[in-house]
This record gives sequence, structure tokens and C-alpha cells, in this order.
Amino acid sequence: MAQAAFEVNLLTEDNLPSYHHQLLATFGRDRAWRTWSHRWTAEEGRHAVVLRDYLLVTRNIDPVALERGRMAAVQQGWMPDKTALGLMAYAAFQELATRISHRNTGRYSDDPVADKIMVRVAADENLHMMFYRDIVAAALQVDPSAAVEAITEEVIGFAMPGVGIQGFTRKALQMARAGIYDLRIHHDEILWPLLRHWNLFQLEDLEPQADQARDRLAIHLAKTDRLASRFEAKRAATATANERRAAG
Repeated sequence: MAQAAFEVNLLTEDNLPSYHHQLLATFGRDRAWRTWSHRWTAEEGRHAVVLRDYLLVTRNIDPVALERGRMAAVQQGWMPDKTALGLMAYAAFQELATRISHRNTGRYSDDPVADKIMVRVAADENLHMMFYRDIVAAALQVDPSAAVEAITEEVIGFAMPGVGIQGFTRKALQMARAGIYDLRIHHDEILWPLLRHWNLFQLEDLEPQADQARDRLAIHLAKTDRLASRFEAKRAATATANERRAAG
């Protein structure tokens, strides 16, 4: 399962050309944004390098299959239909999700070298998350209603950029069963920390559409919590059944 997580994490990082293009195409090429975009790209590129080097040196993955996966992912690209505000909100959630996924992958690997690598990569992702998080916080001050609507749409429609990877659903399920990334983590460690940071449910004087969006968000969060609890119960029941079978 650690191998599946490493593969998903790496192939997601490999699609960097699309992410870089999307950032510049959405926000332009002025000095400050250009500086950030290129710095962010350099750091994300470094993540792909170190993950690939680790997997190949330790012979933990078929290099031919990995390269085919990279070619397929990059050729497919990533072309989300998002507004500028939506892209910033998405990036905040996605960077935090990546940080958690990387960190848990390192822990699950039971390899001190892999764990050390993932600690460092997760630290970068945390800084990236803080950048996008703070942009969204500023947007909430400038136009709170528009920002709330954008955040709601991104939470409800959230999908990791690696969703197009071949076999993604199967690998994501393996990661969920291992506790590397599942609905409980997504709800408790990704969505709510950012929503609390933005004080989203305490904002006042929103336009009617934004109030309605926030109501939809609350319903979605409650549903996610219920689904997470069901998955946890099913996972626990499966683990207990497996233990009983192993005990004879």
C-alpha cells in the first residue's frame, strides 16, 4: 500500500507543467506572481525528482511502468474549469491534502529514509498551503460573499489533481484502507482546519447567495462526516474479521 501511495504522489507531482501553465494563465505574468509561480514550480519539481530517485534506487517500483504512468499523466494534463478565486481556494485545500498524504506515506513506509524524505517534502507543501490560505483570507476581507461561494464550490467538487492517473480509484482505496488518506482525514485534517482559519461560519452580512452556499457547505460537511464514520466502521470490522481468520 505504501508503494501505491508513493506512485500516486509521484505521478501527481509529475503533472507539474500543467499546474505551472494554469497558474500563469489564470493570474498573468506580473513580477510578484511570476516570481512566486517559478519558485513554486522549482520546489514542486524537486519533489518529483527526490520521489523518483528514492523509488528507483530502492527498486520499489517497476521503472518502465512508472515512466508509462508519467507519460500518460503529463499527456492528459490538468485543465480545471475554475475561477481565479476558486483556483486559490482549491490550491489551499490541495496543498494541505498533499502535505498530509506525503507525511502519512512516509510514516506508513516503515523506512526511516523514506520517512525523512517525506518530512522534508511535507514541509514545503505546508509553506505552499500557507501562501494560498492567506490569499483566500485576504479575498474574504475584500469580497467575503464571492470568496465564500468559491470556497463552497471547491469543497463540494473537490478532487485531487491525480484523479486521472490510471488505476487511481483502486490506489486511493488502498491508501484509505491503510489510513494514509481517507474521508476522515479529508474531513478532520483538510477541510475543517482551513474553514476554521477563515472563520467561514462566523462571517456576517453575506449576500443571500453566499448564505445559501454556506448552508450547502454545512450539509456537505455533515454528509462527509457520516460517510467517513461508515468507512471507519467497515474498515474496523474487516480488520477484526481478518484477525479472527488468522488466529484460526
